[in-house]
Amino acid sequence: MPPGYSYQSDSSDEAGYSTSAIGSDDSQENTLTPKSQQRKPWCRSPFSMAGVCHACYVCQFLIFMVVFPLWAKWLVTSPMPTQYWHDTYPKWPAIGAVGGQELALNAVNPIQMTAIPQTPDSCNYSCSAWRGFRTAEMNFQVSLTLNDSVLSKGYAHTVYPVLLASADFKDWWVVADRRHAWPSPFWRARTAKAGHSYSYLTDTCTKPPASFSQVSDQFTGTYVLACVTWSPTAFAKLESAKGDEIDESELATLCSTVGGVCGWSCDSTIPSDRLPGCTVDGTIEVTPTSVGGTQIPHANFAGKVEMRECLDGSSSGKCETATGLFKSWKCHKCLYDSSTAEEDRRLQLIPGMGPSPIAGDDDILPGVAAAAGGAGKGASTSQIYFSLPRFKVIASGTSVPAGTDVFSQPRTFILTSSEATKGRWKKLYKTNDGKTKPPVPLDSKGKPVDKAWSEEEPGSIPVFDAASAHAMTLQAQNRLEIEPTWCYGMQGPMYLVACAVNSTLYDSGFTRFKAGQQAAPPPFNDRCMAVSGRCGHACQAEQPAMSNCTAGGFIQQHLLVGPVKEEKNQTTPVWLFIYVLLIGFGVKVVMLCPGIFSPYAHCRRYDPVLTESLRYIVVCVPSAGENKCTVLRNVVGAIGCMPKDCKCRYHVAFVDEGHRAEQKAAFAKLGQLIDAIPRSTMSTSYSFHVSQFFHQWVDDTKKLELKLVKDGVKGEMETSILERMSGRTTLRKLKREQGWEQMFPAQVLQPLEAAIDVLEQDLKNTKREQRDLHRDDVQDWEPEDRNSLALRLHYLARAKPPEDERTIKAQHVAPGTWYYQVPVKAQQSDWLRLRALGKEMVYGLEDDDITKRNVPLRTSRGKAGGLNFTENYLSLYADEPKNLYGDQRDDSPYLFSICDARHQFQTDFFHTTIPYFFDEDQNLDPRVGFTQCPQFFHEMADKLDYLDNNNAQFFRLNCMIRNCCGGVSSCGTNGTWAIYHKPGDSIWEIEKTRVRDAETKIKSKEYVERRTFHESCKVEDTASSLQQVLKGNHSQFINRRLSYGMAKNPIDYLAAVQRWAEGGVVLSLQTFLSCHKGVYMIWFTFLFFILFLASLFNMVSETRDTIVLVDMGLVDKDWFDSLMIKLTDHVRQWAFLINPNAFQRNPQLLNDYVQMTTHFALWVVGLSCCLLAIFLATEFLKVLQRGIGCKLPCIWPDEMRWWGRLLISMDNLTYFLWFWTAFFWIGFNYYSA
Repeated sequence: MPPGYSYQSDSSDEAGYSTSAIGSDDSQENTLTPKSQQRKPWCRSPFSMAGVCHACYVCQFLIFMVVFPLWAKWLVTSPMPTQYWHDTYPKWPAIGAVGGQELALNAVNPIQMTAIPQTPDSCNYSCSAWRGFRTAEMNFQVSLTLNDSVLSKGYAHTVYPVLLASADFKDWWVVADRRHAWPSPFWRARTAKAGHSYSYLTDTCTKPPASFSQVSDQFTGTYVLACVTWSPTAFAKLESAKGDEIDESELATLCSTVGGVCGWSCDSTIPSDRLPGCTVDGTIEVTPTSVGGTQIPHANFAGKVEMRECLDGSSSGKCETATGLFKSWKCHKCLYDSSTAEEDRRLQLIPGMGPSPIAGDDDILPGVAAAAGGAGKGASTSQIYFSLPRFKVIASGTSVPAGTDVFSQPRTFILTSSEATKGRWKKLYKTNDGKTKPPVPLDSKGKPVDKAWSEEEPGSIPVFDAASAHAMTLQAQNRLEIEPTWCYGMQGPMYLVACAVNSTLYDSGFTRFKAGQQAAPPPFNDRCMAVSGRCGHACQAEQPAMSNCTAGGFIQQHLLVGPVKEEKNQTTPVWLFIYVLLIGFGVKVVMLCPGIFSPYAHCRRYDPVLTESLRYIVVCVPSAGENKCTVLRNVVGAIGCMPKDCKCRYHVAFVDEGHRAEQKAAFAKLGQLIDAIPRSTMSTSYSFHVSQFFHQWVDDTKKLELKLVKDGVKGEMETSILERMSGRTTLRKLKREQGWEQMFPAQVLQPLEAAIDVLEQDLKNTKREQRDLHRDDVQDWEPEDRNSLALRLHYLARAKPPEDERTIKAQHVAPGTWYYQVPVKAQQSDWLRLRALGKEMVYGLEDDDITKRNVPLRTSRGKAGGLNFTENYLSLYADEPKNLYGDQRDDSPYLFSICDARHQFQTDFFHTTIPYFFDEDQNLDPRVGFTQCPQFFHEMADKLDYLDNNNAQFFRLNCMIRNCCGGVSSCGTNGTWAIYHKPGDSIWEIEKTRVRDAETKIKSKEYVERRTFHESCKVEDTASSLQQVLKGNHSQFINRRLSYGMAKNPIDYLAAVQRWAEGGVVLSLQTFLSCHKGVYMIWFTFLFFILFLASLFNMVSETRDTIVLVDMGLVDKDWFDSLMIKLTDHVRQWAFLINPNAFQRNPQLLNDYVQMTTHFALWVVGLSCCLLAIFLATEFLKVLQRGIGCKLPCIWPDEMRWWGRLLISMDNLTYFLWFWTAFFWIGFNYYSA
C-alpha cells in the first residue's frame, strides 16, 4: 500500500449528504470512487425565480443609468421655479402666473409719476441722521396714478405699489412699498376711466311735503333719479325750473348721465319690480335713450349712476355707505320750521308770541306731517315728517364733453317721481334760500340731532351758491400718494421706478420688503405687472443730461421692461451640488454594475468524491492575544466542520503569533482529548465518534461571548460556561441524548472524562508565559491510527526575535533585521533547520558570504506572515514521504481556510464551501480563487448594531451584487482559498527589493520565502483578492451563516476600522505606483471610470450641439450637423405631442428641452459605442485564448465579468478618494440652511 492513510465510513447518512464506501479498517487498498458521469443541461431556463429577479435588477439598473443623468441635465437646463429667481438678492418672488410677465410689455406709461423735485426745498433730509447730524440722504412725496387696462387680463384684482431707486441704473434698492401709500395701500382702480368717479352727498333730510296730499306720495312707489350735467346752461335751467318741476322730455338736453333707485323704501317688503321700469334690485332701468322704460327723444346718456345709503343717517363726518337695496333703506324723522328769520326776530319782541314748542311724537300720526299754519292760538309753523336717509351719488364712466362751456366738475340734481306723476320730475331736496332754516333730523327722542335750532341765536342763515351746493367731488381711485419714511438715496442723479405688484406676492410666504433692500436690475416685468420710471438730479437745480433718461425726465420704457431670460440652476453652489452628485452616481454605478452579469455556476451538493481532487484541506487559526477559551472555541469549530468521509487529509493549524506556552499546552491537551474519544464499534467508526462529539461541542459553544469566556474581562468564568468550554456539557448531552451511556461501558468513557477534567483545569489557569520568541516552535498531532481519521493538528509559532527599536522595520535583509542563510544546494526539507540558525545582521558587520543566500526571517510582522508560514510549513509537511498518497492527489491543489480566533466555523462549513470550487460536472474549477462567507455576531442584533459590526451593508448587498461577476473581495476570516503550486516549486523565490542599493543605486534581487498571501500592507485579504483578479480568477460568495463570531468592544472595532482604512490607502499607492504584472488593467479601468465621469460632466454642462469627435476632426461636421437637425426635428415633434400648449406659450422652454434631450441622446449613444467596442474586443480575446488556445504576451480580460471584477478592485483601491464628500454635504447643508 502506498504511504498515506485509509479510513472507513459509517453506514449512516448524516444530513442527507451522499456517501460511498471506501472499505473497512482491514482494507489494505486505497480505493477511490470514480466521479459522477451525470451531465447537466447546457442552459438554464431564464424563467426561473432567480432569472426573473435578475432580469428585474438589470432593468432597474438600466433605468437608474438613464434617469439619473437625465435628471441632472434637466436640473441645470430647465427654468428655475420663479420663486427662486434672483436668489443672489433679498427675496422678491417673481411672477409665476402664465403670461404674467408679459403684462408690463403691452402697457405704455402705465403709471404716471410726479417729477423728481429739482429744488432742495422740495426734499426731506430728515429721513436719516448720522450721530445726530443730517446727511445728504433724502426722500420726497410721489404721486402714482395707475392707468393700465391690461392688468385685468392677468387677474390682478388687488395691486400694490413698490418704489425702487438707483443712482447708476445698475444697483437698485427698494425705497417704499404699500406701507407708505395713502389713502389706501393699494390702487382702488386700475384705469383712469374706472378710477375717475364723481360723488355727491345729499342732505340729511328730503324736501318737506307741501300738503297732506303729498304726504301719501312719500310712502307709495317712488322713483329717485340723479341728473348729472356738465353744462352751465343746463344747470341754470335745472336751477330755475318752474315749480322745481322738470318734464321728462327735458332730460335729454339737461342731463348727460342719469340713474337712480326706485320702489318702496323704509324697510318695505314690496317687490321693486312692481313699478314699471324698475328692476328687482331696486334700480331704475336706464339705457342711452330711455329712463324707466320710457324712451326720451334725442337722448344719449353715458356713464353710470349709483346711489348708496349712508349708514346711521349721519349728517356730519364721513359717509360710510351700505350696499343694501332701496327698499331696505332706513328712513328717519326730520323737523322743518317754515317761519322766516325776520318773523322770528319780530315775534321775539312781542311777549307771548315766541315760537311754539316742537310738536312731539304723540301730536301726529305716524307718517303724517303736522300741518303748518293751523288755526288757533299758538299755531305752529314747524312740521315733522319722514325722510329718506342721507345717501351718496356716485357717477362713473362719464367723461368731460368737448368744448369750453363746461364745469370743471359735474353738477347733479336729485329728482323724484311716482306712478301718479309719471312723466314729471320734481326736486327731492329743498333749496336753501337763506330765509328759512333747512330741515334737521330728529333722534329717537324727538330731539334735533344737530344743535338745537330752537336755541340758536337769531341771525342770518348761511346760504351756499347753487353751483357749489350741487357740485360733485372727483374720486381718483387709481391714484396713490407715497409718503415715504425711508431714504431714497443721496441727492444727485437718481432713477426712480414705480412698480405695481399683484397681491399674490404676499400670498406666497413673502411678508414685506426691507428698507433699502437690494433688487435685481431691469427688466422689471418679471416682478412687476406694471412699471414706469422718472429720472433726474434730485433736489438740485442743475439738470445735466443723464443716460437712459429723456429730456422730459422719463426713463425709456424699453429699458425697464423686455424679454425675461428665464433663470436656470446654474449658480456655483448648484454646479458643485451636481458634480458631487455625479461623482456619487459614478461610484454607485461601479458598485451596482457587477449585478447585471450572471453568477458563475458551481456544483450544488457536497459529495465526498469532491475531496479526491484535493491534496488536503487546512483551517488556519491565527491568534495573537486571545485567551485559551477563545482559541479553544475556534479550534473546536475547525475540527467540527471536518467534511464527512473526507478523502484527503484535514489539517487544523493554530498559528500562535504570541509564542504562548499556555496555548501550546492547551492545544496538546485537546489532542489528548481527541485520543480519548471511544474507538470504532460494530456499527460506527472512530471518525464518526469524533465528528459527533465535536458537532455537539460546536453547538454548545457557538453563541458564547468574549465577556462570558473572560477574554479581556477580569474575573473567573462561571461553572456552566467552563463546563461548556471543556466539553463536559457535550459529553453529558451525548450520554443522555445520543445513547453514549448505553453504547459505551463506563471504562471506555473514563479516559475521555479524565481528559476533560485535565482540560478544564487547564482552562482555569489564566497564567501567561512566552518562550523562545526568536525560534520557530512547531508541534504536530495525528491519531494513533493514521488511517482512522483524516484530522491533523498543528501548533505553529514562527520566530519572533526581538528587534532593535532603533531599526526601521524592513521586509528585506538589512542591518538590524534577522535573517538566515540558505546554502546553494540546500533542500526544502532543511527549511526549519535553517530558520533555527537565524541571526541578526549587525551594523558594520554585514555578512557578505556569496556562497550562501540571505533570507529575511520575518518579511511580515502581521497576520499575513503567519498565514504564509503556515502555508509553507504544511506544503513541506505534505511532501514528507509518510504523507504522500501515491496518486494524483499529491499534485492537486489544496484548500486553505482562514478562521480568526474570535470566530468559529459551524459544522456544515465545508459541506457548503467545497462544492463552490467545482463546476456542475464535479470537476475542479481552476478559475475559482477563493470563497467567502459572511461574518455574523449573534449578540449584535441589527437594530443595535450601530457600528455595523456584522458588516451588513457589505455582506447583504455589496457581496450579493459583486458575486454576479465573481468579484467578492476576501474579508480575511471565513475565506477559503484554492492554492496551486507547480510541481517542483521551491519554498524560496527571488524577489526584487523595493529599496535601491546605496552604492550601485540599483534594485537588487534577493531570496525570500514563498508568499501566497500579500504581506506589504495591513489589508492582506484585499491585496490577495486583487492578485486573484489580476490573474483572471474569480471568487464565490456563500450567503449563509457558516461562522459565528464574538464581537469586539466598540473601541477595538473602531481601531480595526482605522487599520482597514490605512491599509486601503497603502494598498492603493502600492498598486498604482508599481509595475507588477497586470496592474495596467487597474489603470485602464480607473482611466475608463475617469472618462465616464468626464463624459457625465460634459453632458450636463455642454451647451453646444456637437461632440468631441467633431472637434477633433474624426467625424465629418456637415454629416453630423445634418444628423443633429433631423434628431432635433423629431424631438420637437415628440415634445409638441406631449404638451403643445406649454411649448407654444414658451418657445425658449422647448429649445431647452430639445437641447437637453439631444445632448443626453448623444451621451447614451457614445457610452453604448464604447461599451460595445470593449465587449467585441473582449469576446475576440476570449475566442483567441480559450477557443484557439493562443497565449498573449500580456494578461488581458477575456470575459466581461472580468471587467466587472476589475471595476470592483478599482473601487476597493480608490474609495478613500471620495472621503471629502461627507464633509462637502455637511458644509453644503450648512450653506443651504
